[in-house]
Amino acid sequence: MSASFKETGLSPALCAHAQQAGMAHPTPIQLAAIPAALQGRDILATAPTGTGKTAAYALPMLHRLLKARKPRTLLVMVPTRELVLQTAKVFRTCLGESGKKTAGSQSRNPPIICLFGGADRDEQGSELIQSSGFTRILIATPGRLLDFIGTGTCDLSDCYQLVMDECDRLFSHEFDEETRTILNYLPTPRQTLAFSATMPAACKTMLVSIVYKPVELSVEKPPEERPAIRQGVLFLEDEQKTAFLKTFFGRSPKTRSIVFVRTKAEADVLAATLKKARLAVAPLHGDLTQDKRTSTVASFGSGRLFILVATDVAARGLDIASVTQVINYDVPEQPETYLHRIGRTGRAGQKGSALTLCSGAERKNLRQVEVGAHVKLRVLSPEQALPPVMRPRAGKERTRTTSA
Repeated sequence: MSASFKETGLSPALCAHAQQAGMAHPTPIQLAAIPAALQGRDILATAPTGTGKTAAYALPMLHRLLKARKPRTLLVMVPTRELVLQTAKVFRTCLGESGKKTAGSQSRNPPIICLFGGADRDEQGSELIQSSGFTRILIATPGRLLDFIGTGTCDLSDCYQLVMDECDRLFSHEFDEETRTILNYLPTPRQTLAFSATMPAACKTMLVSIVYKPVELSVEKPPEERPAIRQGVLFLEDEQKTAFLKTFFGRSPKTRSIVFVRTKAEADVLAATLKKARLAVAPLHGDLTQDKRTSTVASFGSGRLFILVATDVAARGLDIASVTQVINYDVPEQPETYLHRIGRTGRAGQKGSALTLCSGAERKNLRQVEVGAHVKLRVLSPEQALPPVMRPRAGKERTRTTSA
């Protein structure tokens, strides 16, 4: 018999909200993390995307926050704007809310304040000021949070609960300095929960220095729930890759796909090139405004766009179940990056494909990915890597011949 949320020790109200949201029973990571978090323990957790890890920390941290006798701040740090919004949505669901709640709303629940670049800074600052001294939930990217700390708009002296989601990215070279600086503004002792789909040794070493006697959790999806992703590699030199993609999408223009590139400039150039080939494509990267990123993701999810050319910003916060193809335009330098990229396909029980284009200069990176990710990519010929040629239906062919 499956366990219930009631058995984890959550309040009846939070249990009811979880059930109303369709979470009939706790997932393995929720079953392991919730009781430990309710006891006030620090946690280091590794769990694949799609296993319910956001609710695994949202539910117990809300339970403790709502029972606190004095006003407190719960801080959730994540690496991308998209993940801020996705995480806020889960928190609102766990609170039984729908729609945006701000510091000035009439809800009895604590306000959820989203802090990220590319959005109205004045509006975010106003919400911070209005909520100061009250129980609140901050969900933030490091850069924008540090900005508000530096101006004195955000005081974290009452923050005794910290969650770091996708913590491997937060301690990568991109965010490491900002993340460490923010930690210096938080009080101790505090409760710290660190979650990620992958936990490199260097990241774990760093985390162990900032948590206290943590409970270490590692959950994998059972074999029947693991995504069925066909993984292959095609050896091409850099100058051949764009021509290959034109041919690939020329054969299959309406296959919902994400092409990952290293830089923002590459994303813009490649998307423009594919667009000239009359493909429904758009770039997705950090230099775009938040409105543009939001509308691009919405168009992709609704089927108005079929191809995204993205930097790794999309590998962390993009959750669209119907992505059937991921193409690595280049070989990632880190196995963890590879796993996060291909994790955008094969979601919600669907099948997916991941194709990596590898030049001679990238073969060292390919070996590192295969060893670190514990995979062996099937070597494909160009014809094996391309979708099958779509042939006309027999009826249409006969009609065409008759009319001629």
